[in-house]
Amino acid sequence: MVPSAKKILLTAASVSLALSQNADAGERWGETSKNNPYVAGDMHNHNTCTDGSVAAGYAIDRSVGKGTAAAGGNNFDLDWFTLGNHGGSGNRDCRFSDASANIPGDNTTTYWSQTLGKTIDGITITSLKGTPNGTGTSAKMWRWQSIKEIEYPTIVNRAATYNKVLVEGLEWILPGHEHGDVAVIAGQNPRGYGNADKMAEFEYRFDRADTDAIGPVDASNNPVWAGKDNVNNSGTAGHQKAVAGIAWLQANHPLQSYAVPTHTERQGPFNPNGSAGYNIEHFRDFNNAGPTVAFGIEAPGHMAEGGVNGGSGSYGSGAVGGGTYGMQGVYTAKVGGLWDGLLGEGRNFFLFQSSDWHSRGVYGARDPGTTADFIPGEYTKLYVPNERRFSQQSIIDGMRSGNSYSVNADIIGSDMEFRAKGEWDYDWKTMGETLVVRPGEKVTLEMEMTVPASNNSPYSFNNPLLLPVGIKQPLNKPSLDHVDLITGDITGPIAPGATGYAVANASGVAGAAVVYNPSAKIAKQIQATKMQSRKLRDGSVRLSFRTTFIAGKTPFYIRARGTNIPPATPNVSDSAGNPLLDANNATVSCTDAACPSHLGTVGGVKKVTNDVQAWSNVWFYANPIFVRPYGAPQLLVEKNKELARKLAHDHHHWHDWDHWGHWGHWGRWAFNRD
Repeated sequence: MVPSAKKILLTAASVSLALSQNADAGERWGETSKNNPYVAGDMHNHNTCTDGSVAAGYAIDRSVGKGTAAAGGNNFDLDWFTLGNHGGSGNRDCRFSDASANIPGDNTTTYWSQTLGKTIDGITITSLKGTPNGTGTSAKMWRWQSIKEIEYPTIVNRAATYNKVLVEGLEWILPGHEHGDVAVIAGQNPRGYGNADKMAEFEYRFDRADTDAIGPVDASNNPVWAGKDNVNNSGTAGHQKAVAGIAWLQANHPLQSYAVPTHTERQGPFNPNGSAGYNIEHFRDFNNAGPTVAFGIEAPGHMAEGGVNGGSGSYGSGAVGGGTYGMQGVYTAKVGGLWDGLLGEGRNFFLFQSSDWHSRGVYGARDPGTTADFIPGEYTKLYVPNERRFSQQSIIDGMRSGNSYSVNADIIGSDMEFRAKGEWDYDWKTMGETLVVRPGEKVTLEMEMTVPASNNSPYSFNNPLLLPVGIKQPLNKPSLDHVDLITGDITGPIAPGATGYAVANASGVAGAAVVYNPSAKIAKQIQATKMQSRKLRDGSVRLSFRTTFIAGKTPFYIRARGTNIPPATPNVSDSAGNPLLDANNATVSCTDAACPSHLGTVGGVKKVTNDVQAWSNVWFYANPIFVRPYGAPQLLVEKNKELARKLAHDHHHWHDWDHWGHWGHWGRWAFNRD
């Protein structure tokens, strides 16, 4: 075991008043050893249990390990990690990587039919359970079994090695829709015991690719998980099954689970007769059915897939929006878009981002270049609050609270502060919280962030997207041009069936024209050159600014995003600073002698595509702070936070109670420092 280091009792977003104390090994539950207010992780990635290229254990090793992997390649030292593999089934033994990963010792693809009865990595599989599914090398293991018997034991093994918090999760293949991220931590305790049975049960019951009709059986050979709906898996009926799945989480694991739809624009709008896409009403249905479970949306991974015709995020021209915008789907990238529409109802609906790691495309897992995905922690980080005893529950609590932010290419680090307070009190509020003020009152907003001295990019040549505007900035040196403060009015939840609850969408760029919250706007744009700046010893730069808003009679929210791209950068951003369709990036040439050979070309000239595009077009997103005038009804985000607090108290979820109550006390104390 890694020796216990100093632990940090952290406030909501405070660096300067972090309190430290020593911990003995018996007290430690997986808390991080980093003195940061936030800790980085990844909740969406893949291995050979389904369609990934590397073993389950290898995915963990590269993501949370330090230094260089034994077989080559950098590790990325994440603080927490959730195995988020697809539902359904898989024919490869995921104790091995695929041949395409090009890892020494894993030079062939290994199938379950070849390894039954063998003990590998301390795990023995004697049979493929449930309804028989294929023969020979096509014989498949249902995911509920690999969750229980492969991935979770691998997590237990790795947790004892790394002193990191590891979770068994799922990329849910939703009935009626595309995909979503789910975790059910009930029963999990990877410090050497526990199980992932509840996670496996959810997958068996509600994943449309899992058509097993048996599941695990008892001593009398009777199914343990009876009552599965194996019929309604597509279209409108499938959506209702998905809602039932979220309601099941809410009823059974309201504080120990989450369900977050992912790459939601990729397959176009919802098809009532198929299994693709999401419209805004589906997110509303999910949040209504699972107010403490279905609290967000995930931006796409696959950030190095962009070619000369677009395709970053694995988004083709048929995606809603026609592709990605600043490496985000249009639902979250567009000011006034779907996310702003949900925030305009006052919903607890937050943004998250992960890697969606599968492979490096034409390269192996150890190579620095990629034409497909980044390893978790290499490019994308999801930051949640650090805690005195950081655990699996801390991840879910942090996500549910809204006090989180997502970063690409390390444009900022783990110590961001984003907070607001009223004119006549010192009760600072941070992301996911609600500030209550008087109409006409001045709201002070502060933001601080550190731009690191370097990132994980293997390229040191200047960013080709910035050269047309006269900026020479190496791709391995993060830079911040500005921060947008985006506001929108909150007019309250729309009732199911009411006008505006269901909104049709469209494939392609036509889908980008739909406005869900016309009041949303870039209220202020703060240039980095106008911020206070302090260079730190490690070469990083600490930036900060303070600004004010005047509260009116209508509740509103403030969210933030930042980028290295100046407004009106040709082929990248418009005059207001909004990202353009990322396919436009590929019209820019990469002319430096060090531009890699794998880039897409037009007329023999290399273009800004693949991983160079991802390292060039960089953004971060911070979740909103809500502002409500005195006397106005509580917002839905407040009501759902109170529900979580009540559930924690009523069901004696003491960790949750600590987070929602005691933790908030420390946050209020720390923010009184002004």
